[in-house]
Amino acid sequence: MERETTAAGRHQRRIGVVDMLRGLAASAVVLQHVAESSGRAELWPLLEAAPGVFGVVLFFLISGFVIPLSLRGAPRWQDFALRRLLRIYPLTLFAFALLAGLMALGAIPALPGISDSAYVWLINLLLLQDFVGVPGLLGVTWTLPIEFAWYGLFGLCVFTLGRRGLGLLALAFPLGLAALIVFSLLSGVRLPFGRIGMLYAAVVGMQVYRHAEGEISRGQVVGSAAAFVLLMLIANGVAFGYFTHPSIRLHHALVPWLLASLLFFAALSGVATPQGWPARALLFLGRISFSLYLLHPIVMVLVAPYAEGYGFIIAVCGLTVPLAWLSFTYVETPGIALGRALVRPRPAPAASF
Repeated sequence: MERETTAAGRHQRRIGVVDMLRGLAASAVVLQHVAESSGRAELWPLLEAAPGVFGVVLFFLISGFVIPLSLRGAPRWQDFALRRLLRIYPLTLFAFALLAGLMALGAIPALPGISDSAYVWLINLLLLQDFVGVPGLLGVTWTLPIEFAWYGLFGLCVFTLGRRGLGLLALAFPLGLAALIVFSLLSGVRLPFGRIGMLYAAVVGMQVYRHAEGEISRGQVVGSAAAFVLLMLIANGVAFGYFTHPSIRLHHALVPWLLASLLFFAALSGVATPQGWPARALLFLGRISFSLYLLHPIVMVLVAPYAEGYGFIIAVCGLTVPLAWLSFTYVETPGIALGRALVRPRPAPAASF
């Protein structure tokens, strides 16, 4: 009984740390965007650290850690897929509905020929805009197709091969990325290593979870983490050093990828756990992090005509947090509850977590 209680306590502490990391990741993305739009030149050194990239990388590491938990109570692939859809799409649809409503009211500017096109809205709602050359109506949604790709990879492996499939996935990514790096250098073709790396980050986050559950050894998780950091430093060096990008320089990729990785590994190993009010604030922001991430660009456009500089930053943050709390309470939470209600409890198969 004591062992079970201790294990439950460790599990709850890990979930608390994950929520704090989510809060930090969302705050970093918001900080990047409001600092860029504030017009304050003295914030340039902050932007050189690319906090938005840091936040997105951290989000995908976290996603890899938490997605295995979603198998509990959802032992069939249909259940897993339904719960993932209802975790992402209710808030996504709400965000687009809010955007459309504010445009219709004239509160934010519409884009003639773009935001009045039913085709553009449909493609954006399906999250396909980056793949068919359609303008994005809500820029931050570029990460959601990658998130769904991670769900698909994870689900395919675990529901076809079980734990063995996850081991193969963890092996395939470093080998595949190394092969792509060599191909890119030999062919002279610049590949989207950042987006590929987001998937790889999720796989490494999964490895950290598997170690926390006692499924793989410390040596295996350390090897996975070291290979990830090394390969992503090389891949980003190729993408933004050997090749060039119009707006991203080499340090904009190397610094945030390295910092996000080191923070994630340190936090989940119990090295870095804040206490007191910073921890409580990060826990709160972590719970509403998806709403913060998805809704702050809309608030930015709404506030832009009325404030600038630090006033703009304060106004955006002051409005985004309560809006995110409301959407978390009345959109995200009911969506999660609906997913759980639609999935009838069944005995979990031996291959699940």
